[in-house]
Order: sequence, then structure tokens, then C-alpha cells
Amino acid sequence: MVRALGALAVVTALALVIFSGRDDGAQAQECIGLEPFEFDTHEVFDNAGLYLAATELAAAGEAITFSTTPSGEAHGLEYPGLLKGSRVERLNQDPDTSIRIPPTLLKSILWVESKFAQAHRDVPWGGVGPVQRSFDCGFGLGQITTGMENYDGSPSAQQALIGTHFLFNVAATARVLAEKWNADFLPIAGKGDPASLEDWYYAIWAYNGLFYSNHPQHETNHAATWLNWPGYSPHPYLDPFRGDVWHCNDMSAPTWISAGDGVLPWFDYGDYTYIERVYGCMRHPPMYPVNLYQHPEFAPTPWPERTPEPEPTETPTAATSEGESEQAETQETAATEVPATPEPPPMGEPWPAPGADGIPRLWPPIQVNMPDLSIPAVAAALSPQVYIACSDSFWFDGCPLMHFPTSFPDLGIEPHLDLTPRVSPSLLDQLIGSPKTLITGPGDVSIAIENDGNPGSVEVLIQNIGTWLAPFRIKTSDPWILVRREGNGRLHGGITIGAETTVMLCTRAYCGEDITKRGHDTALIITLDLEELPVGEDVQGEILIEPLLGEGSIKRIVVHAGPSVEKTTTAAGSNDAELNQALGNRIVLPGLARDD
Repeated sequence: MVRALGALAVVTALALVIFSGRDDGAQAQECIGLEPFEFDTHEVFDNAGLYLAATELAAAGEAITFSTTPSGEAHGLEYPGLLKGSRVERLNQDPDTSIRIPPTLLKSILWVESKFAQAHRDVPWGGVGPVQRSFDCGFGLGQITTGMENYDGSPSAQQALIGTHFLFNVAATARVLAEKWNADFLPIAGKGDPASLEDWYYAIWAYNGLFYSNHPQHETNHAATWLNWPGYSPHPYLDPFRGDVWHCNDMSAPTWISAGDGVLPWFDYGDYTYIERVYGCMRHPPMYPVNLYQHPEFAPTPWPERTPEPEPTETPTAATSEGESEQAETQETAATEVPATPEPPPMGEPWPAPGADGIPRLWPPIQVNMPDLSIPAVAAALSPQVYIACSDSFWFDGCPLMHFPTSFPDLGIEPHLDLTPRVSPSLLDQLIGSPKTLITGPGDVSIAIENDGNPGSVEVLIQNIGTWLAPFRIKTSDPWILVRREGNGRLHGGITIGAETTVMLCTRAYCGEDITKRGHDTALIITLDLEELPVGEDVQGEILIEPLLGEGSIKRIVVHAGPSVEKTTTAAGSNDAELNQALGNRIVLPGLARDD
């Protein structure tokens, strides 16, 4: 996936161009609570290396190894672990944090949710700008909606970390998926074994919501009359010619059928249930990003380092004949092999390696069985009548009638495993870095209404004088205090980047050359929201700007406004000179569009 085209012209190579952001308009009304949170984030250029590394660690519960922010607030994004077995077997269990989510499954969910994009499509690979947000307030790579509601105008540490930093977003995705797997209201597929890909069927469904539109026997065209769904004879199946899983835009996949122009498929994303999309991308992985071939200097992160495999406990002796050795190896392979599951790439040979079609892909393809409705036990569990009864009862008993087996030895059907080797936890050091936040600006400001009727403003600069990514959040005591980035609306949190990192300002596809800078600072503008400002009275409030990772101190800014404030000023003793010098050296990131 490549981001290419620009949305705003770059007048000169390093001109200051205001980031336009996006206007969600009526879409914001779909979110719960107040207006959606606005976060800035970094879209790493090396989305293959860094996002895949983050996913590998998150799947193993090794992405977030600390529980609080620098100020001591719990963020609640640690890995919860997994339960195992039937509903009865889980009753007295504690989730086991040593059991990992199949990493390819987590990768596929992230791709289906966002196409591996943490930021809005106007942000180029390697740039900084608004986080990708859906109409229903799904944020970032995992499109996290759980707990992202805005009820009091300021984000929690968890919300800000999810919206600003890709590692925490991926960790949140793993946490939500694990909580779905552990939920006692969810039916169980197979033996409830986390190692079996097919046993994740209901957890995948629940990640997108247990909606009837994800039922394998529901036709979305009948959504308006779904309450009469069981009355159809036969039930409104999805078109069987689409195949059992989504092709994930892989033109070599057997389910990719040309719509007639050789470019667009006859059946596409909307013709498949969410589960079929996720399992489909596991079978048919997306292509490795072209931009990393074109710009190797922006891809410093190698493919995740694999933990060495243990040495075999037994080896053939010299006395063993070649024939006996071959026979023993054949018998052992037959006894342990999981049908149709590809072997992981050999140690030392980094993926991506070209597949059978000669195209490198983001991960090795993995086979998965879909529920076979010709098998009575599966058909009964996935009948519309059973689903509707469970839905009507709000899934209160875990819907045992929806349990179905995933192993049918007599039919040669067995669940598959994800044989992806574990990665080294040392990768976390690359994903965290050593951030150190420096906030430069006054501690006390008075903001007046100017002669033209507009409020004055004061600027604050946030820098990362350490390395890599330094996320921060903004808390305001009152809605009349408006903190925004230059040229845009209210901001609730953002990211600053250390000077060792190259940040993309404009791509060669739009500017004729890649325009970059080292690091990224955030310039905040403190002003007033006149619609929220009390009329005819003096008011005082405060802003807290809080570093969420690494070193740095919370910045407290007292804000005064009202009839007695005749001039916008800052209190004596504030570090205005230092601020002006820092602001004079900054570059504002332009808004750039991307093609997916």
C-alpha cells in the first residue's frame, strides 16, 4: 500500500503549510458522548517492519510491560492472557499470560480494520497528522472503539495512548480480542484451544460485534427484514460463487473473480462476513508494501528477529540406515503434521519471500477451515433460529447451542496452527525508544477578545529531546479553553518525534522529490471557544499537558478570560524568550493525501 498524492500544494521546499485535517461533520454524531477525541499520531514509513514487530509482541503479551504512565496513572493496556478449554473447564481458571494469540490472526485483523494505517489517509507514510478514525469512533490500526467515548472533554491515559502511539493501539487490539475470547457470554468453537485457528471463529466475530450481518447464512440485502430471516426458504445465503473467504484483493486467489475489467473483483469486501475477511487475509496475505522497496532508507527495522528454535532432543545414530531414517522421519511427520499448514520460513531467511505467484507478501499464507454447513453439528449451531434466540436473550448463558466442533477426524478435517516462531522481546526497545518530553511555554496566560471579535492566543511548544515517539495528552478544566494545533480544531493529544528519526513532509509523487525533516515538534495554540465562554463574567481554568511515555514533567497552564482581560498577556517570569526561539526553528507539517 502506498501513500502518494498530495492534498495541499507545497509552495517552496520547506514552506510552512497548515495541516488541514479532516471534517467528520455528521459522522461524529455516531460516536457516543461529546465530540470525538482528536489525536495526532505518527504513521511510520516502515509499516511492514514496525507494525508487524508490534503485532508479534502484542500477540505474545510482550508489547506493554509496564502498567502506568510517568504520572502514575494506570493505562490498563497490559495483555490479559487467555483461558483454555470448554465453558466448564474455564470456570476456575485464571487467564494464562503465557498463551499467545496466533500472531497471523492478529495481523489479519489489523489489516482488515485499517490496511495497516494508524493515521488518516491525508498523512503520508513517515508523516504526522490526525489518527485514522471511523464514523463510530474506531481509532487507529485496530479501529478501537471500546472505551473510546468522550464523556468529559478530556481523554484518559488509555484513550490518548491508543490514539497517538501505534504500539499501544496494537496492544489494545490484542487486549480486546483476548477479552472477547475469554468472555463467558461467547459461544465456543471447537475445544476452545487458543492454538487452533478455527477455534477463534466466535472471538473474531465478536471483535466486530455479534451482529447478524456477520452470520454465515445472512444476506445483507435482507437487512431491513432480518426479523423474518428464518421465514425465508431457503434461508438467504450469501452468494455461494464468492467462495468461502475473502480474497484480500489478491488477484491470484481462487475467490478473486474479475468484474469484467480485469481490475475490480466481482465479489469484494462487502460480500463477505467479517470472519470471512479475517480468515481470507490469513490465506491470501496482502502484498509487501511497494514503498519500502522504493525507499529502503526509510525502512531501518529488519523483519522481526526470530527466537532460535530449540535443538532436537534426538538425532539418528550413525548405525541407522538411510532407509530406516527416511521411514522414521516419514512416520513422525505423518503423526505430527497439521494438514495444509505451511512451514515457517527457515531461520535466517527473512520474510517476505516471494510466494507461489512470485509476489512477496506481508506474512506467509496460512490455511484455515471455514465452518462446513453440510455437517449437521455445524449447521445446527449456525442456524438462524439458534442465533436469533441467543441474540434475543443477550447471550446471557454463553449460547451452548451455538457451540460447534472444529475437528472431524473421520472426514479428514482438523484445525490448523499458526507456526509463526516467537520473536525476541528485545524488539520492544526499538518500538519504545527513549522519549523525553520538553514543554516550553508560559504557566499563566490571559486571553482577551480582540477588536475584530476574535480571541487572542498564546503558543506552547512540545518537543521530544530524547528518541523515537513521545506521546502526550491535553486536559482542560473547562470547555471554553480551546487548545488546538495550527490551522485546525481542538486537539486532545499528540506525538512528538526525536531528531534521530526522518519525518516525511512531502512525497516525490507530489512534490517531485521527498521533502523531509529530522524529528517533529508540536506547536499548540491556546485560545478561547467563544461558544462555550460564559458571557459577562471573568473566568479562570487550567490546562494540563502530560507526557505519557518516558521522561518529562506535566505542564500546568492557568488561563484567565472575561471582561476584565483587555489584552492577551503571559505572566511575568514565563519562558517566552525560550518559546519564541524554539518556535522560530520549527516546521509545520503539510497535509498530504495517500492512495491505498
